[in-house]
Amino acid sequence: MFRFVVLLSLVLGVLSGGKLSRLGELRLERFPWIAASFAVKFGSILLLQGKVEPSPALCTAISLVTYLMLFYGLYPNLKLPGFTPMAAGMFLNFVAIITNGGRMPVDPHGIGMSLLESQVQDLGLSLTHQVIPDGVRLRFLADIFGWRFLSKDPTTFSVGDILMAAGVLWFVLHTLHRGFPDTQKDARIS
Repeated sequence: MFRFVVLLSLVLGVLSGGKLSRLGELRLERFPWIAASFAVKFGSILLLQGKVEPSPALCTAISLVTYLMLFYGLYPNLKLPGFTPMAAGMFLNFVAIITNGGRMPVDPHGIGMSLLESQVQDLGLSLTHQVIPDGVRLRFLADIFGWRFLSKDPTTFSVGDILMAAGVLWFVLHTLHRGFPDTQKDARIS
């Protein structure tokens, strides 16, 4: 879904007169922390998934480290267009994950779309996602919506994902049209 949102925002931005070159002006504060959070998450998946049992303790530890690094990195960037809804969406996903044993609950029948059997089986081994268990907490924050657009395989998403997608769209469109906010301020000062 996020690849589609980024592509859509780039296409809309260019078609409405934005300049792709402005993306080269990006300078996020604490970017190494943001990048490190993704490295921890994807590194854990590559190194551990399928090799160890996705216990609540392990999954919660990975999620806590990942999200705390991410939130620390995002905090000084909340002033940027679109970053507040992105961070709010990430926080809602974090709450759903932490309250459900460190993995995002997934409804395999989100909005009437059944995930492929192989996808459901993969959720049993995943360090980041799980089939919605009995007694799920905060179900409304879980991946309960279905998506199958320009893809043969369905996927699911959450309310938090919707907020993040809206923030990404807002940020990319703003940047393509007006440049990176710090660059604008620098240009006015010069």
